[in-house]
Amino acid sequence: MQAKITSGFRVTVSNVVIRREHELGVDEARRRVDKIADEIGGQLNLSSSWDGDHLRVKGIGVKGRILVADDSVEVHVHLGVAMLMMREPIRSAIEESIDHYID
Repeated sequence: MQAKITSGFRVTVSNVVIRREHELGVDEARRRVDKIADEIGGQLNLSSSWDGDHLRVKGIGVKGRILVADDSVEVHVHLGVAMLMMREPIRSAIEESIDHYID
């Protein structure tokens, strides 16, 4: 966990990192990551957009990126204070979606 001082308050941010290897190639992995983003985005009210081979996601109290490579997909999610209590359900939902579409 990281902490930073903002206006005299300590703001704690929790990071979730999930990595899965695959043999899909970049194009197919990107198509499947779009499905993951749609599924998780619908659950957490997130928007997403591609920036090269990185899918950027953001919503209230949540931001992150999904890195797509020839042989792996790596999810980096940063949760704000308001979402800290939801860390494990969010992590679990992301892992279930990745395992469904990537494995």
